[in-house]
Amino acid sequence: MAQPPILLLHGIFGRPSLLEPWVRFFTEAGLRCHAPALPGRDPSDDGVLSRTGVADMVDAALEAYDAIGEPAIVIGHSMGGLLAQKVAAARDPLAVVLLASIPPGVLWPQMRVLPDFVPLMPTVLAGRPFLPSPDVMRKVPLNTLPPDEQERLIPDLVRDSGRAFRALLLGSPVTRVKAADVRCPVLCVSAGSDRNVAPWMSRRIARRYGAEHQVHPGLPHWIIAESAVQQVAPPVLDWLRRTPALS
Repeated sequence: MAQPPILLLHGIFGRPSLLEPWVRFFTEAGLRCHAPALPGRDPSDDGVLSRTGVADMVDAALEAYDAIGEPAIVIGHSMGGLLAQKVAAARDPLAVVLLASIPPGVLWPQMRVLPDFVPLMPTVLAGRPFLPSPDVMRKVPLNTLPPDEQERLIPDLVRDSGRAFRALLLGSPVTRVKAADVRCPVLCVSAGSDRNVAPWMSRRIARRYGAEHQVHPGLPHWIIAESAVQQVAPPVLDWLRRTPALS
């Protein structure tokens, strides 16, 4: 029997090429992967980002899912995890995997990152495109990755939508998902050293969907890093093989 396709959704400051380690892993496992770009990210376009909100990202994710033309597995990282929840609520995917996912509702910043985050607030509240400094990237989403990997990743990170990020911080209605609308199997995968999504948020997401929760204590928010693939992806594939999606 042919294996189902996978829709991979990137997160904030991301683009499809940064999901390549995951595309490669699942392709080698015999699955077909689709990794679209969210609006204004690839290529990076401040004009598009200035007009892009969460609803536009949801529309792009739904369009990408529908373009596959058959039921698929949805895997989302960070903002892509929130989009995966929105896709699951609006469609009927085979399964959803949430990697260091942003929660529905309010994304509460952690106290330890406030000194790094506060200088960005005027730009975010104004809804302008933004990208934190390399130093902030090293300290926050990439914090426990090897230094050489951090340096390879930083030039590939792209500007993102302040308008969308503002909606996450405010918990705008467009960020919310009705748990009862998500009927497929859900796996929540979180990073114990995540400085973007607090561990309590990840636990709450898992409880919300009655999901299995896999935790990787030493990893940062950038749980999709190439150095982490062999730690994170095999348990995800094992879980998928225990669901109707791959059984």
